[in-house]
Amino acid sequence: MICKKILIILTILSLNLSLKAQDRKFSLYPNLAVDLGGAVPFPLSDIPDGAGGTPKPYPSLGIGTEYNFNENWQFAFEINYHLIAFSATADVISQAFYFEDGSAQYFSGYTETDVELRMVEFPLLAFYKMKKGRRFLFGAYYSRILEGRFETKGINGIFSPDKSLTDNANLPGPEITIPYNFNDDIDNFDYGLLIGYSYDINPKLYLWARINVGFKSIFKKEFINIDYEMYQVRLNLGVSFKIFE
Repeated sequence: MICKKILIILTILSLNLSLKAQDRKFSLYPNLAVDLGGAVPFPLSDIPDGAGGTPKPYPSLGIGTEYNFNENWQFAFEINYHLIAFSATADVISQAFYFEDGSAQYFSGYTETDVELRMVEFPLLAFYKMKKGRRFLFGAYYSRILEGRFETKGINGIFSPDKSLTDNANLPGPEITIPYNFNDDIDNFDYGLLIGYSYDINPKLYLWARINVGFKSIFKKEFINIDYEMYQVRLNLGVSFKIFE
């Protein structure tokens, strides 16, 4: 249902931008890309030793309009729909989880985490032509998170309100699985910066790569359940085609 609404919105905006592009001689283009990445703990020192993550590639779809300022500079605004997903594993010692009443539980053992974010992103971009067919790009983005999922399982470990027990636990622990999630604690917006590079295959078709770095935790400001914050870091690989100029 959400995807259908997004497609309807993109279609309406595409028609509106088409009319404006014809009047103002902007170029209009659709985007098709693949997202790789997710979110990383900050500060980086909070990443447990031996932790690993696996991004799950998903396609993204969007539209954009570009204004040719002069021979070397172009500016663009886009609307893109993204699904960002990744999984992570880590061995943790006394990972704290806090509750509203001020109490805490600690877990030592093996953890598996799955994260998924569905969002509409609004990037504002600047392109600088380095040489024919090659451009450096940079900009800022704001994204609206439509739906988020952050689910974790503690496996074969010790879960206790007594931190001295989890600090000195003999691992692996009992064969138990402790599920918990922070789905309701994911915020509904994000913002950050991006840099990238584009390569023109011909005057209308070009390939590009971008790195997006979030400047805001994916969790709500009041969220204190875990000791660290998590920021988006992802790679986008895509292609754009100028419908007209």
